[in-house]
Amino acid sequence: MNKIRLLSIEEVIEINKKFNGSGKRGDLDFLISRAKSIKLGDDLKKDLAKAASIFWYYIIQNHIFTDGNKRTATETAKLLCNVNNFELDLPPNGFIYISLKIANNDINFRNLVELMYTRLRRVEK
Repeated sequence: MNKIRLLSIEEVIEINKKFNGSGKRGDLDFLISRAKSIKLGDDLKKDLAKAASIFWYYIIQNHIFTDGNKRTATETAKLLCNVNNFELDLPPNGFIYISLKIANNDINFRNLVELMYTRLRRVEK
């Protein structure tokens, strides 16, 4: 089984502060717990797509922060991929597009996981 390195609550809050976020409003602890509860399989890429999607999707949908949710969610998903030696193969406007799709309920969680899985690329460090 593969082990994913998750981000801490403090790391996610720091990302939000970079976007002048004014603090946590929702249940970030729940998102961390949800990511930790993923049943890990033999496909690290699939597990990472699920974990990163949890942050990207639910920070936006649940308005975890008082401000900067889309930016925080996007950067959290990107950082989570990066610390696990992957990157999302999307152009900068692709991240904006997907974040807006999430915010407008035009993409569901399962579709986001599938999209991320197809766009994750291993990075050698």
